[in-house]
Amino acid sequence: MSVLFRRGHAPRVVSTLAAIVLACGCLSSAQSSTAKPAATPAPPATSGTKSGFAIESEMLTYTAMDTQGQAVACGIARNVGAADEKCSPRAVSGPGAGIVVVASPSSALSEFQLWRADLANMRMLTLRANHYCPQNSRDRGATASSSSLGSTILSMIPGGQALSFAQALFSSSSESNPVEGNIGDQALVADIAGHLRALGLSVVIPDTYMPRSLAAVDNAHSPFMSNVAALLKARDCLTASPAERQPDHTASPDAEHGPATEKGPQGESDKQAEGDKQAIGQAIDAFLKSLADTHVPAPPASSSGTTPPPEPVISHLSAVLRADGLAQELGSASGESQSGENGTWYLLWLKALESGGTVAKTGNAILGNKTNFSGGAVGTYSLFRLSGNVVCSGVFYNYAGPMQMSQIAKMLRGTVDAPPAGRLAGGCAANP
Repeated sequence: MSVLFRRGHAPRVVSTLAAIVLACGCLSSAQSSTAKPAATPAPPATSGTKSGFAIESEMLTYTAMDTQGQAVACGIARNVGAADEKCSPRAVSGPGAGIVVVASPSSALSEFQLWRADLANMRMLTLRANHYCPQNSRDRGATASSSSLGSTILSMIPGGQALSFAQALFSSSSESNPVEGNIGDQALVADIAGHLRALGLSVVIPDTYMPRSLAAVDNAHSPFMSNVAALLKARDCLTASPAERQPDHTASPDAEHGPATEKGPQGESDKQAEGDKQAIGQAIDAFLKSLADTHVPAPPASSSGTTPPPEPVISHLSAVLRADGLAQELGSASGESQSGENGTWYLLWLKALESGGTVAKTGNAILGNKTNFSGGAVGTYSLFRLSGNVVCSGVFYNYAGPMQMSQIAKMLRGTVDAPPAGRLAGGCAANP
């Protein structure tokens, strides 16, 4: 400083320092005068608007989810034998494993349960009706052509119900998903499903697209329609006359005098049999009538006072045919075996729990301000065998950032590495 003074720069230095001090004083005064309004909290956001949304933070949120989704898919693939220790696809002989991916809640599960219940009901009624049918009648029913199945079904429905049944069977029906739009669940399902498919696993997302929904019903390979055909043949046997059910080659000479009224234990047994056949026939008719029913009962009121989501507007028949397509894709005619002709299948349940981010601004009046963005996501999942046993389950969460806007653009272009995998509590590991 003494040198500067000796060289005559003192006035310039003093004036510069004075300008800086004056500017800082003015800035401090301005800040103090506006301190109270700045400290006043912002008014709450009005209804229907998003407060604090930043697309940069959203990109980091989904990046964190995708990174963790890749780790989840890797653990699942290793567990079912589809990937090696480095998460590279592993060659398998024969049909590989498959994953049915559902979110929470899922209409596919309730439809599949309805399908299984209908199959069990039809098999029970067919078994009871076949008790009164001769063996050759059952064989003819098993080998009947499937081309006449539609007309046979309609002939067994009461006249007043035939039209509505035909409309439910052959017409397209609209459906409204009872699940409110949740982009978190949808994005998580699609993301992990894509990673699983990249590892060579077969993947089905029934709530997005039920298998064979856009294909014609194949009566020959449809488990549901095959059971309907067998049920109708058994119903026809119940309504046939005794001579049609079983020809009598040992008729006595007294038969020409007309049937005699049977008495005693044999007569009582025949009376009970006729009553049983009538009850079975009524049960079959009621079941067939229920297939055309599109009435959906109102959901019970919630104890919390909130309005429950609307029930799906879909007929009974449409629901079970949707599930029937899923059963065919799984290669299981009963829905009770986890291994079908298309390989071993698992059910993956996913739920996006939380997601969000922050926008942090730092700096001062001299150096300027810097804005950093960050984002994170939390989710959970469970992997089941179709028998119901849990293979593995866990909670995963990840965080990306903080990053400046320029770094986010470079990360999306691939010139900056994406954030590493986060935390996986529990979760799938390789099979021992």
